Amino acid sequence: MKKIVILLCLFWMGFIFYMSGNNGTISHEQSTKVVNIIENAQRNQEKSQAENKDKAVSSSDSSQVNKNSINVQQEEASNLDHIVRKNAHAFMYMVLAILVCGALFSYNKSGKGMIIYILFICLFYAATDEFHQSFIPGRTSLVSDILVDFMGAMIGLGLFYLSYYKIYKRKRS
Repeated sequence: MKKIVILLCLFWMGFIFYMSGNNGTISHEQSTKVVNIIENAQRNQEKSQAENKDKAVSSSDSSQVNKNSINVQQEEASNLDHIVRKNAHAFMYMVLAILVCGALFSYNKSGKGMIIYILFICLFYAATDEFHQSFIPGRTSLVSDILVDFMGAMIGLGLFYLSYYKIYKRKRS
């Protein structure tokens, strides 16, 4: 079991390295796919709500509404792309923190003192990941991304500890 957890952790680190090695075009295409899925789901929901309410827009206002809605949609897509990218960063490091916790716990390394080691590993990997991205065409290296990664790691650490101690308490009862 110990080897499997270590291998999962190393695999995930490799996956993060692979994803950060994608050039700007590929990275943008990946996030655009996610944005399109979200937008399609949102449109379908709005369409079903409109059908339920039987709303109608007068024909005289439709050209102005269309121009405004296109601008709003472009701005929303840009904002959504940014949100998707930042959430992807946080998610990847949330998973990394959970896997690092699992790896250390499998070797009976646990307790409050391990929190610092786990967060250091995730923070160090986030910093080296951003350094790696600085050499990739079309990608940038941002300190804010390191902070987002670190926040994701803290969330992962919190989730791991909450679930671990909930299970631990249940076993002791």
